[in-house]
Amino acid sequence: MDETHFSNAVVRPMPGTLHSLPWAAEGKYRIGEVLCEAFWMPPYHDGAHEGACTRYLARVQLERLSALGYKFFSGHEAEFFMYRKDGDGEVTSRPMFHGVDVLSNLLLAEHEDLVCSMSKQLSAAGVDILSMHTEYASGQLEFATEPKFGIESADQMFTLKEAVKEMSLQRGWRATFMTKPTSEPGSSSGMHFSGSLWTGEKNAFHDPETRGLSEIGCHWAAGLMKHAAALTALLSPTVNCYRRLHATFTPDLADCCLENRDSMLRIVTASPRTTYIENRLPSSAANPYVVMAATVAAGIDGLVNRLELPDKMDEKLPSSPSEALSALEADSVLSDALGEEFIRWFLRVKREVEIAKVSKAKEEGRDDIEVERELYFTFL
Repeated sequence: MDETHFSNAVVRPMPGTLHSLPWAAEGKYRIGEVLCEAFWMPPYHDGAHEGACTRYLARVQLERLSALGYKFFSGHEAEFFMYRKDGDGEVTSRPMFHGVDVLSNLLLAEHEDLVCSMSKQLSAAGVDILSMHTEYASGQLEFATEPKFGIESADQMFTLKEAVKEMSLQRGWRATFMTKPTSEPGSSSGMHFSGSLWTGEKNAFHDPETRGLSEIGCHWAAGLMKHAAALTALLSPTVNCYRRLHATFTPDLADCCLENRDSMLRIVTASPRTTYIENRLPSSAANPYVVMAATVAAGIDGLVNRLELPDKMDEKLPSSPSEALSALEADSVLSDALGEEFIRWFLRVKREVEIAKVSKAKEEGRDDIEVERELYFTFL
């Protein structure tokens, strides 16, 4: 029988994670932040780490990878939407700008004080921004982070998401990493996750003879493709995420291809340092620690078992959260790697809270996008 104990837990600050928050209280006070991990309260589970603590989950997978002799080098491209608040603090339907104006310097210039201030203050908090630009949908921006080794990459993305929302509120805006806030046609927000494996100063994904993806890189990609259906549940974790998939510039199949933005895995082999695999499956709603943990776990399966890329890449990705969750539940490799506690809790929250709430709203005749906004707009 599945029992819920609601035991006490404690959070402990992790060494080396203290950083300033220069935007907090509009700079009137010196405020800092330290990242923490969750532990059970002794004597329950002897005070061990909570298995569902996502930062710990990512570190465990990185340690497994380190035991194989590799370091993980990764970065994110995070898309999000900006809406104007009204005088009462409510969010209006007015996006920051209208139209499909990807990479528009003119639009960015209209809001350069905000975006440049964000970049400067994120840098002071230890988040290095590689680029900022407008995206395809109305009110949509993208911030890309500088790649980092190990857990620092996920730490950057976690801090960025919280910081962007806090700084936007101070300026009269509401930022959301909800994948698709409206039912209007147009783009949705992804969080592309690019990574490579390194041994010392050498990029193990780069093949110096072919100047393409190495055998190690192919094994890694094969692992991600083998577990693509289960990964979909973790990397596209909300009901709303499935409004994004199976469309232009978003994944449809469990496939990989050189420089193809319609593929799940986009292979880039520009130079020895910039040879990497861009995983285009994660949505902006995904937890960056879960994205890292799941990606590394699937990649390790490819490495250890020397998996080969399939001749045919025609396996469709799940088209609903229920289908994806069933695939995750059936994937013993990922379930064992990520742990029973995390998998059980994840499945339960998704099925009994999110999917159930949206399904009930449909039965009551409510607009499902309205219910999804209630669930996700403010909290993602």
